[in-house]
Amino acid sequence: MRGANILFNFVTLVFVILTLGVIAYAVAVAGDMAEPPFLAPPTDVPTPTLIPDLGTPLPTPFLPTFTPSTTPEPTGTPEPTLTGEATVQPAVEPTRTPARLPEVTATPQPLAPLPTQPPPEGGGDGQADGTESDAVGSAARAALPHFTPTAVSPAVAAARVTARPSATPTITLTPGPRPTSTVTSTPQGPAPPTLAPYPFIVQPGTPLLRESFAQGTTGCAWQGLAGTVVDQRGEAVVGVEVRVRGDASGERVVLAGTGTDYGPSGWEVRLGGGPSAERVTVTLWSGDRLLSPTVEVTFPAACAQNLALINFIQTRTF
Repeated sequence: MRGANILFNFVTLVFVILTLGVIAYAVAVAGDMAEPPFLAPPTDVPTPTLIPDLGTPLPTPFLPTFTPSTTPEPTGTPEPTLTGEATVQPAVEPTRTPARLPEVTATPQPLAPLPTQPPPEGGGDGQADGTESDAVGSAARAALPHFTPTAVSPAVAAARVTARPSATPTITLTPGPRPTSTVTSTPQGPAPPTLAPYPFIVQPGTPLLRESFAQGTTGCAWQGLAGTVVDQRGEAVVGVEVRVRGDASGERVVLAGTGTDYGPSGWEVRLGGGPSAERVTVTLWSGDRLLSPTVEVTFPAACAQNLALINFIQTRTF
């Protein structure tokens, strides 16, 4: 046990000495006192040199500058819309008629002869001279022309005032025709189908007169009617009344589904024991409601046509 401890202590001492040596060498490399043995940068890379001075300054690159500008958005100016046509009559230049002045008629008066007086004898005094001057003035005033105005009646003056035209132009607006809207009705989908008057119709190709073939009806000793009642899919419709009325045999009533020799919804009505010329009508009923049109059959009294085959097809519910 003591030998193992000595061995471990020796190994520990070796690693401590190696560690101190590595630390000392790292410090020497960091202080440029020793060169690193590995991980040194390659020395064959040329050292970059500066660009020689050519004596000419290098051009300064041009960097464009952008000055933002505000572009106004276009604005729409609504145009006026006219709802009606307007007719503008041009202004008429009024004709001015000068008003008439009252007519003045000048009537000349004849000159009165100047009075002649003999001169006073032996001279005269101032009074006599004054009297003579007054007489001369009165005669001169009387010789002047007189103007007599002609009066205008009030009706003529009012007519002249009324006849003066107005200087205000008149504009007459004539409205145009108003727009008219025509409403066209659009059908909403297809038109509903027209229902048949009866829920059952007679199958095309029937009634068919032929020789009877069911069991118990073969031969010439039988005459009657038979058929089937089905829906649009060909399935049997049972329980419907089949009413047969003959001119000689009277009325017979059977239900669809009782004559299985003709099918699941077959029916059969025996009229007699041999062929005879007889007219017969056949209809379908449900209680008191008629379900089919009336079918008329006339037998020709022949053994080869002693069976009238009539089939009914349902077209709608009832």
